[in-house]
Amino acid sequence: MYEAGTRGVWSIGEEYLLKELAIEEEIWGEQSWLGPEYAITRFLEANSKIPVVKYVKHWTDSESHFFFMKRIPGESLYNMFYDGITRADLLVLAEEAADYLVELRSFTSDKLEAPGGDPVRDKKFNPQHPPHFWTSDVDKWWAGVEPHIKDKSKKGILKEKYGLCVKPEGPFVLSHGDLNAQNIIVKDNHISGIIDWERGGYLPVWWEWRQLTRVQMSGWGNAVIEALGRRNALPSEEEMTLWKSFYNIFYDAYEDKTGVHRNPKWKTNDREFYWTQPSYPHYRAEEKPWDCEDIAKRNREGIEKIEAEKKAIEDRIKTAEDRAKVAEEKLAENETIVAEFNKLSVEERENLKRRK
Repeated sequence: MYEAGTRGVWSIGEEYLLKELAIEEEIWGEQSWLGPEYAITRFLEANSKIPVVKYVKHWTDSESHFFFMKRIPGESLYNMFYDGITRADLLVLAEEAADYLVELRSFTSDKLEAPGGDPVRDKKFNPQHPPHFWTSDVDKWWAGVEPHIKDKSKKGILKEKYGLCVKPEGPFVLSHGDLNAQNIIVKDNHISGIIDWERGGYLPVWWEWRQLTRVQMSGWGNAVIEALGRRNALPSEEEMTLWKSFYNIFYDAYEDKTGVHRNPKWKTNDREFYWTQPSYPHYRAEEKPWDCEDIAKRNREGIEKIEAEKKAIEDRIKTAEDRAKVAEEKLAENETIVAEFNKLSVEERENLKRRK
């Protein structure tokens, strides 16, 4: 179905999917870290009414983790936007999503973690390479981000505000973290599944709200936020204000190194890397899409194909011209015969008919 970075998803018949996640020992330092998606999905399947994928089997070989699961019936909300979903139907789905989020937030922890205790990767407040995990330890967090802070005078205020946003004592609520339209599966105008929990875990109470503010396609994020508000399930004004204050200072002081310091051996999970290198050699080792020699070869092959098509067209034109010339000659010959025939007298014409 698709390949992205270190992930691949394949359709197995009409009812099942196989998902592969490459082991990143060079990055993670250990092979056991799966990310939170598997743990969250299994937890919700057993403890909630939230519609998630049902895993049939999970196994690991020397290179990858594999997840064999049942396919959720329906299509993504993202696709429905292009099919012309009505505003009324969108609001019904937003209400359903809000109900599921309220149930999701009822599961709490005093630690930033996934169900089962595994760490949750921090892709927002920490450098991407090497990867870091969510932590409520302010000093540990600062040690990870300090090399990337261009204005070191902000150290005190940043640590203070981070500690207020991510309180060591919690509580932390179970969150999805990426509830965009591609991760909502719909059947018969109702949510049949919520997928891709790789950014989820027990996270700060404001995190889901913050992520929804970034989901603006056709007003989906705002519709869910408004539905959460009607359920009194949004973070407090104080929590929102603290987050916004921290966000503004942090990103003003942070040195953006997106796309820099890439190790070509890393098969990273970063989404921007999917966008720039969607055919990473983990899946297509025989292809070298970013190799200059290969690009030149493909360009030559493209030119040769165009030249061959051009020659074929020219040959067809020449053939048509030759046929037209023959037809013109035959027409001229016939016209000559007709002209000669018209010169004959009536008696001569009758004699010709009798000879035949």
